[in-house]
Amino acid sequence: MRLLLKTISGALLVAALALAGCGGGSSSSRLPIQTISLKSAAIDGRSIPARYTCDGRNTAPPLEWGAVPAGTASLVLFLVGVVPEPATKTYALSINWAVAGLNPALHKLGPGQLPHGAYVGVGSNGKRRYSLCPKKGQTEQFQFELYGLPSGDRVVHSFVGLPLLARLASTKSTPANAHGALIATYKRV
Repeated sequence: MRLLLKTISGALLVAALALAGCGGGSSSSRLPIQTISLKSAAIDGRSIPARYTCDGRNTAPPLEWGAVPAGTASLVLFLVGVVPEPATKTYALSINWAVAGLNPALHKLGPGQLPHGAYVGVGSNGKRRYSLCPKKGQTEQFQFELYGLPSGDRVVHSFVGLPLLARLASTKSTPANAHGALIATYKRV
């Protein structure tokens, strides 16, 4: 499953999802969103090293993040691919990895780690695994997106990444109480 968008700009993924009509439809009021700093010691200069792609081990890079708000029950992490579609002058979003059930006491993941209690959802390729593999010769932008969920909002083990991201990224009725993003690119040779 991929979502086509007319325009996108790195940090505007959340707004783009909402504008594309994927913003959910809950009648609950929007919670204030706290910003979470999200970074990776492996992503130097905003470029993802080949070892974290299908040209290497195809495992997630180490990630670390700052404090989350009190009352956060779990964290959800996505790897979103943003691919230009030149023929239609749109962008396609794909979920390359989606992990829910991350303990809010955690503040980092080692390379390829999936901590106890966390579970992987279905990505755009229909599989439950990390995958970063653009077409040969293509540069693709990727965004690691981290969301905090307050108690009372649970993610089912059978979740599908793109609909969950759209619900969490909603500018009108997101259940998330925190959000962080890390933007990087990878050019496959």
